Amino acid sequence: MTLEASGREDHDEQFGWHGTWQTTAGWEFVENYRLTLGYGTGFLAPSLGQQFGSTRFGINANPNLKPEESKQWEAGLEGLTGPVDWRLSAYHYKITNLITYYSDPVTYDGEYDNINAATIKGVEWTGSIDTGIFSHRVTLQYVDPRNDDNGEVLARRSKRQAKYQLDWSMFDVDMDVSWQYYGKRYDNNTSQYNNTQRILPSYSTVDVSASYPITDRLTVRGKIANLFDKDYETAYGYQTAGREYYLSGSYTF
Repeated sequence: MTLEASGREDHDEQFGWHGTWQTTAGWEFVENYRLTLGYGTGFLAPSLGQQFGSTRFGINANPNLKPEESKQWEAGLEGLTGPVDWRLSAYHYKITNLITYYSDPVTYDGEYDNINAATIKGVEWTGSIDTGIFSHRVTLQYVDPRNDDNGEVLARRSKRQAKYQLDWSMFDVDMDVSWQYYGKRYDNNTSQYNNTQRILPSYSTVDVSASYPITDRLTVRGKIANLFDKDYETAYGYQTAGREYYLSGSYTF
């Protein structure tokens, strides 16, 4: 049996001091199989952009936003079955003053706002396995995010999500390919201006990246995001950038 606990105290110039804590218990009931149970609290102040920033994706800032506060339960079962290292977890979050937004159905202009209370619960399974030089990792997730006041599904949160990542190294080059899937989701919450929720279609993307150590101190990295240049929207009416290229480097002194 293992027990872990942590706590922290944060000070926000606008919202003052707030303490949060987390505790987790684990029990290996048979060799290579373990049960876990955790509970914690959280605090998240609105960002400066959400309070005072310029309009982005048609959403205006709101200086009257309140900070989010949350209570979180999580239970898990993890194990090593043959070559597969896996974990199954279930979680239940209760959030007060969840930061979201509302939009006008005609102009699509919106504003950040708080939801009095929300519940986000779900299950997640992750598994990893090595085959030769390749490492495979799969994540499957089902999420049910709800507004406690009216039972609506929260906006821009896919209930079904999946990810597959493949990593390998060859000739000092570290490579990885990742595929991500996001299911259908609502684009907006209902309000006095809009009593219906728009549905955004599901989408998937593929990213590839590589890194190479030119010297013991200098490493270069490259990435292609959205390799197949998929057209999709994370917010209604705002097309994503499409295929993107990144090049970076790091030097260790």
